[in-house]
Amino acid sequence: MKSADKVFVCGAGHQGLSMAAHLALNGVKVNLYNRTFSHVQEIADTGKIHCSGVVNGDAQINKISSNIADVVSDFVMVTTPSSAHRDIAKTIAPYVHKDMVVILNPGRTFGAIDFAEELKKNNVKELPHIAETQTIVYTCRKTGESGTCILALKNDVKIASLKGSDIGEILDLMPDCLKPYFSPVSSVALTSLSNVGMVLHCAPVMMNVGWIESDKVDFKYYYDGISKSVARFLEKIDAERCAVAAAAGYNVETLTEWLRRTYKVSGETIFECIRNNDAYKAIDAPPTLNTRYIFEDIPNGLVPIEATGEELGIKTRNISTIIDLASSVMDTDYRAIGRRFSYKKLKEYF
Repeated sequence: MKSADKVFVCGAGHQGLSMAAHLALNGVKVNLYNRTFSHVQEIADTGKIHCSGVVNGDAQINKISSNIADVVSDFVMVTTPSSAHRDIAKTIAPYVHKDMVVILNPGRTFGAIDFAEELKKNNVKELPHIAETQTIVYTCRKTGESGTCILALKNDVKIASLKGSDIGEILDLMPDCLKPYFSPVSSVALTSLSNVGMVLHCAPVMMNVGWIESDKVDFKYYYDGISKSVARFLEKIDAERCAVAAAAGYNVETLTEWLRRTYKVSGETIFECIRNNDAYKAIDAPPTLNTRYIFEDIPNGLVPIEATGEELGIKTRNISTIIDLASSVMDTDYRAIGRRFSYKKLKEYF
């Protein structure tokens, strides 16, 4: 089966610009969508994204629009934060058909299931092929409105499709330049329960609130924000995630194992692996608490793990502590807006 020669990249943030540039520089025709056109106006004016880092060049983009009808195609890479997935599903629903491929990069926890349920609510009778990745392929940061720096491409990123879709067929259609970075697994249970972003993101933000809100301090998120004590707390959260996965019948990597495999770093602890990861050295802490590390990773990461744990009889005291703290500090009920599916519903898609 021939790989797709045209890809619709949905979202023009750090991940979207990096994926669009990487694909275009490898000869793929890329259509780029962003809900707010002013954020991609500079790209529209020149037709190009400047990419630096491990991928270099000026990438020519085929089409750029804030009107999804102008750019939608049959191979869709959703690169928005998972907090936007339901809106994307609503927007794309009129154009969906059974032969379309939609890949959520990443799904976070139960993202493909949430996307499918939202399509059904919007009168989609035949679902497309829906897959999700465990994490973002790129360690990257935008360098401007039309520029991005790719610091690393992660190895063996887990990818799975919903029950009824053949992940092998989906990967056959994947552009050749991306195929080597993905490792297919048998179920979205594995990609969702292997979501390490929620472990790395939520607690360090909540434990560094004062520094993040200070006008006098800039610091590196991983190198400065994750101290030995913070890292030890992350190991407790990670242990709870793995316990919930085990209760559901799935064996998943610890965060330490994932860091060693993905970045080829050494270390016996989360702290050691982070300190030995050159790709993390340049990443700044978020400038405000209005960050996807909270508004995405709490409701679409920690909340579904807690909810599934409750149903399976697994206590998640440390995860619950961070959800409670974030909900109080941000005056937002993250459990009310989070992904909370019954285990019976989840198993329909596993």
